[in-house]
Amino acid sequence: MGQGSAASSQREAAADERERAADEREALANERERKADEREQDLDKRGRALGLGVETLEQRTLETIERLALSAQRLNREEAGVKRAEARRERQQAEIDRASAESERGLEAWLPDPSRAVKRTEELRKQALTAIEDLARAEEEVAQIHEELAASRPDRRDEYRRAAEQARQKARKAREVSRAFTD
Repeated sequence: MGQGSAASSQREAAADERERAADEREALANERERKADEREQDLDKRGRALGLGVETLEQRTLETIERLALSAQRLNREEAGVKRAEARRERQQAEIDRASAESERGLEAWLPDPSRAVKRTEELRKQALTAIEDLARAEEEVAQIHEELAASRPDRRDEYRRAAEQARQKARKAREVSRAFTD
């Protein structure tokens, strides 16, 4: 991984730190609200115990509005926490996607291109086939020359015929090999 990955890691670390701080602030605010709710409930209980209850509809309405506002603030903080968690997941997924793409590029660079090797193999096969066919023809010519020598030199006839037969055998083997290249 290069400089881009290091910069990405630094950005991600900074974002994680900001999220951690926001989570801490949210937890403190939730704790303050919880304590305020407890105090309010305690005051309500004391007031009812003393028979003071809320005297007017207006006061009850204001208290309800205040409680609703606190609940809305709590919901807003929870929503912000959810958005931060979602952003964190998206950054993690982006990092995974980048690593995957880099790995894929590495694999593509590693895989050899077989087309040049295949083409070279075809060329060599043609050359080898041509050479083997030339060899078979040359061996037939050698066999023919030895047959002519055997006919013209009776004193060495057996030697020339053996040489002619060996040349014919080599020609047959060369043709068998050439069939392997054409199959």
